Amino acid sequence: MKRTIAIITLIGLPALLIALAGVRLVMHDRSGICSAVANQPECTCGCREKHGRANAEVSARAERMANEAGAAILLLLIIILGGMAGLFAVDACRTRRQSAAHRAFVADISHKLRTPLTGLCLNADLLKEHRLPEESDRRDAIASIAENATQLTDLVEKLLDHVARS
Repeated sequence: MKRTIAIITLIGLPALLIALAGVRLVMHDRSGICSAVANQPECTCGCREKHGRANAEVSARAERMANEAGAAILLLLIIILGGMAGLFAVDACRTRRQSAAHRAFVADISHKLRTPLTGLCLNADLLKEHRLPEESDRRDAIASIAENATQLTDLVEKLLDHVARS
């Protein structure tokens, strides 16, 4: 979709320039012919009324052409601006999706890192403060510390691999 919008915009800009050049030619043609006929002091064929009608017809034709060219320019401007707005909308949508994915990733990784860290800290505190009088409880705490350390190591390696690939 973004490619289609970009193509419309790229085609629209040269078309707009061509239309603007056409309006300039029409306006030049309109002013040149009308003024040449209107400024004749004497009619060379002796028919001033004939030239007046021709002048009015040329003026009307030039006016219609200018109006049509103006409408074409307006349409091209609408197409170009619409294409540009479409590009901005696509980029804004992509940015929102990326931002949401980033927030979800950070929330997920923070939970996955904090869970084993909490287990490590809890078991280390219990051992440090001698709150585990039974030998089996101390062995379980040490085994839990080792398991949580392994989980953390795996998570950190996955996180670093992910960051390296991004």
